Amino acid sequence: MPPQSIYIISGEFKVKNGYRNELVEMSLELIPLSVQEAGCISYSFLEDQARPGYFLFFERWKTREDIAQHFEKPYFTAFANAFPHMIDGDATIEIYKIASTETV
Repeated sequence: MPPQSIYIISGEFKVKNGYRNELVEMSLELIPLSVQEAGCISYSFLEDQARPGYFLFFERWKTREDIAQHFEKPYFTAFANAFPHMIDGDATIEIYKIASTETV
């Protein structure tokens, strides 16, 4: 049987001046809840050290349905509703379906 695909969500955005701490706090509340979801493989939130104020999300999920269920969770919808007023411009958020991986 071929290996099952996984899904990766990557997000990149710049936080508005004055919102960094609020964004970090909200993210640190969201992540532990998200990683407890059955379909979540990993969920990372990182600040780009080369570009102050830029942040990245990197998530791995077992199925696309797991992502859809995640997007409906009350803690995610609360984050998603608050998030837009904290960022400068638009976020780039992409979902990738990965058919295979290899460890190097």
